Amino acid sequence: MKVKAYYSAHPADPQVYHDDDECPAGRDIPWWNKRPGTDDRPRCQHCIEIEAHRPAYSG
Repeated sequence: MKVKAYYSAHPADPQVYHDDDECPAGRDIPWWNKRPGTDDRPRCQHCIEIEAHRPAYSG
């Protein structure tokens, strides 16, 4: 499911933002390292792939 964008403040983590709560890389970020927004980073490849394979909502 899409969520508000966030990224990891830890310098050793990939310099990308996440916007899907099913993203395994995003789930691995401890809460104390999560920051809101994109910080002008590219979108996480996992988040892109998850969205591409999610069925379209037809409600």
